[in-house]
Amino acid sequence: MEVIDHTFKALGMNLKWIMFFSIPFLLAFIIPMLSPLPTFVALGGTFLRTGSIPGMTNFELGLVIIASVLSIFFISFALVSINIIIKHNRTLTKIPKEVIEGIENYVFSLFWVLVTAELFYFVVYLLAYDYGVQETVGPLITLVASICLFYVPAAIVIDDMRPFRAVQASLRHIRKKPVLFLLWIAIALVSLVALDAVFIMLKDAIPFARFILLIINSLVIVPFLIVLQTQTYLTKYSILK
Repeated sequence: MEVIDHTFKALGMNLKWIMFFSIPFLLAFIIPMLSPLPTFVALGGTFLRTGSIPGMTNFELGLVIIASVLSIFFISFALVSINIIIKHNRTLTKIPKEVIEGIENYVFSLFWVLVTAELFYFVVYLLAYDYGVQETVGPLITLVASICLFYVPAAIVIDDMRPFRAVQASLRHIRKKPVLFLLWIAIALVSLVALDAVFIMLKDAIPFARFILLIINSLVIVPFLIVLQTQTYLTKYSILK
């Protein structure tokens, strides 16, 4: 498929910059691990054991909030940077000085979207926990909300949209091109699950296996998936070949 070809071409032409701007992904995943909180590594990311949230002290909740905010900021910066690279790679233009100087506008727009989403997920989990549906309804609601945000980073950077308009554009693109969305999901699941499975088998033989897994996912798998995601969004412009 063309979108796969464009993804590999973009990676080949901009590999050093994409890997450089992927370092924040690694920092975002490591930060929660450095805090004294019950976390685990799965599918290339670091996750908090949500069942422990109701029993946390105010200090521990404060650590969760600080770690989450820092992680989201690093993720926002990485997503924006990679999307800017791909945008100008596909349009065959140099990145203007104005874009570099104004990158914080994109970063903070995306940052507030992701922070709002995180707060929404947190409230949903607490309500689901109160009603005893934290393992069914809670994950379903957060999944639907995550799908709504799928193309938001690309919409903010590629089309210079405000957050609310970016969410609308994300849903519209998924509705118009569901096959590409499902293709991305399939590739992401296969790559993340396969790599996770390999390291589970080798964790006893390889010291610090989970850290190695995070590095590979942060600097290889996740950047590839972000570039692929941006390329699928760019298919809305038929003029781009």
